[in-house]
Amino acid sequence: MIKVALKGGAELRRKLMAMEKGLAADFLRPVVYGGAQDLRGAMVGLAPKGKTGKLAGGIDVEIIKSGKGYAYALIGPQEEQYYGLFQEYGLGTGRSVPIQEKTRRRRGNYEQSMKVRRELLERWAGGEDINVGRAYLNRDLGINYGLTRRELRRQWILEKGWNLQGERRPNMAAHPFMRPAVTWRWPYVRQYITDGLLGIIEQLRRAA
Repeated sequence: MIKVALKGGAELRRKLMAMEKGLAADFLRPVVYGGAQDLRGAMVGLAPKGKTGKLAGGIDVEIIKSGKGYAYALIGPQEEQYYGLFQEYGLGTGRSVPIQEKTRRRRGNYEQSMKVRRELLERWAGGEDINVGRAYLNRDLGINYGLTRRELRRQWILEKGWNLQGERRPNMAAHPFMRPAVTWRWPYVRQYITDGLLGIIEQLRRAA
């Protein structure tokens, strides 16, 4: 969800507030709303359409707060299109945010356990130890091959075909559509808001 806030234009704001008598309390509301609709249109155009187009169709604008000299709008997919977050930032190794240290550690442990498993299976296939690959939860394995109890447990989990922590990696690259829309359209939106404020000032000047 993208938050659009009017910042800058301090001189225009001061002039408008000086003409307070001729202004509605939320005079910025329609100006900000119009700029937000511009951003929404860009997001709809850039959003992945898929088979249904529901993500693009669910992008909306909401004025969440407005008053004398301020207005805030939220732009983004509605609650039903929550998956837009995954499109914007990705999942697993495709995420556009740093991987947590805990996740990195679990993945490292998984890679190490898979390496141990391959080594044990190679020994078993080569006839070095017929028991390797048949009884992974075996104290003798720990003694003979220097495996810790924790690693023996991991090997037992792998032998059972169960999922080991760090194994599952939902991997979807980020396909951002909100951030590029803001980058692309923000100069135009800023100009739109500036022109809107100048228009209000001109109307008030003529009415004075």
